[in-house]
Amino acid sequence: MLWVEETLAREVLPLLQEHATGLELLDALEQHEEETKQHARTVRLVLDLIGERGRPEPTTDLPSPDLEHGDLGIAESVIQVEHLEIAAYTSLRALANALGEDDIGVRLQEVLEQERYALELAEKAAAKYLAEHVANARA
Repeated sequence: MLWVEETLAREVLPLLQEHATGLELLDALEQHEEETKQHARTVRLVLDLIGERGRPEPTTDLPSPDLEHGDLGIAESVIQVEHLEIAAYTSLRALANALGEDDIGVRLQEVLEQERYALELAEKAAAKYLAEHVANARA
């Protein structure tokens, strides 16, 4: 997760912001970039708490952003990544709780709630852009 969060904050979210045109989407991306930076710090802290050295391990689980389809593609890209992050943080939180690491579980729950909110915003944006696309196609 450390590699995913750091890559999102450093590369992916800034790239999406460069291509986003909708003000609400741009604001949500900027807010989530700051949250994602904090998520990376949280993952590093959790690794420190369990005595692991926080080395980002590259993964291929991060889908490529869809810039070709404008704001709808960007929103859909965010949705895909948020689902991956929610699944990972849900598993990590459950593991921490099962191991009796309640403090870590609480920290991961906070991250999970932010990821769920980011998903909600992306889903609303995608619905808006899809409705606009359909309306324009019918006009």
